[in-house]
Order: sequence, then C-alpha cells, then structure tokens
Amino acid sequence: MKILLIIFGIISFVLGVIGIILPILPTTPFLLLSAFLFSKSLDRFHQYLIQTKLYQKYINEMVIERKTTRKKRNQSLFTVTLVFFIAILITPVRIGKICLLIVMSVHHFIMLKKVEIVNE
Repeated sequence: MKILLIIFGIISFVLGVIGIILPILPTTPFLLLSAFLFSKSLDRFHQYLIQTKLYQKYINEMVIERKTTRKKRNQSLFTVTLVFFIAILITPVRIGKICLLIVMSVHHFIMLKKVEIVNE
C-alpha cells in the first residue's frame, strides 16, 4: 500500500510541476495531494512536514485545533476568495466554475462556522 501511495504521490507531484508551466493543469491541488500522499506513505516525510514553520503557524492551529485568530481567518478567507475568483474568471468550462464555487463555499462555511476565534 505504501508503494502505491508513493507512486501516486510522484505522479501528482509531476503533474503539479507541469502545471507550473502549462496553465491547463492546476498546480496547487496536485502539490497538496502529493504532500498528503507522501505524508501517508513515509513517516519521516510526515514528521518533517508537521515540524515546518509554515505548518505550525497556519495549518496546525486551524486544521488540528480548529481555532485561529480573527486576523488569520480573515486573511485566509481573503486569499482563498481572491484565488478562486481569478480561477473562476479564467476557467472556460461552466461545470468547472460551478465546482470552484462549491469548493470555495465549503471552505468559507468551515472557516466561518467550524473554526473557533481566539483572542490574539
């Protein structure tokens, strides 16, 4: 099973890198998927990932503990809204636009209803 996760992680990573060059492929989802697959297949990679400053500063607090400051939540909502708005504008396929709107809506719902606001 670990070998399959590594193989799919490599494929996802390669597609993400190709997405940097070709605007047809989305880069971020493939790179996030490869990070997820590698972290599930390699314990050493998982330990490295959760010890990075970026993970500790943003992801651990928000995803694991389900709490964040109002400022970080608003920054996240603004960034996600901006990125999805640009993606919706450049996506030529209507079903793609609908999928992007659904994903953005789910993100906003989780951030506004499921993540607790703590004092700074």
